[in-house]
Amino acid sequence: MVPLSISMGVTILVGFEIGAGRMHSAKIYSFICVGTAILFSFISACILFMLRQPVASMYTTDAKVLEYAVQFLVYAAIFQLSDAIQAPVQGALRGYKDVTITFFMAIISYWVIGLPVGYALATYTDFGPFGYWIGLVAGLSAGAITLLIRLLLVQRKFTA
Repeated sequence: MVPLSISMGVTILVGFEIGAGRMHSAKIYSFICVGTAILFSFISACILFMLRQPVASMYTTDAKVLEYAVQFLVYAAIFQLSDAIQAPVQGALRGYKDVTITFFMAIISYWVIGLPVGYALATYTDFGPFGYWIGLVAGLSAGAITLLIRLLLVQRKFTA
């Protein structure tokens, strides 16, 4: 939720700075917000990774469910790092009023890359249910990378 909250804030910050004609400030705010989201998510991911056994134990006492939950929490920790990049970057792009291409990039990342990769890994390999998490991480990572590249291109256009 922290990256999502930062995303909402950076949309307003960047939009305000663009409206005021302060392109350099908009760029700075974008990177401060992405960096802050990454920092919070890194701390959260480390805590989740180190305490995955106690966290999973809060929700079940069933040994088999606990075994899977502990393993899934590793993927959840990794997932947070990709989400910490893509959420505020998407918010910054909204502030730049760059939403159409961003929308299609997100659709492709999640539905064309993430879901099929997850399904294929879960169905046709020995990864089983972990394949879906790998697909989620792959889709979110693809979105994070492509959206970050898009942000850099949009910022270059606005500062030129």
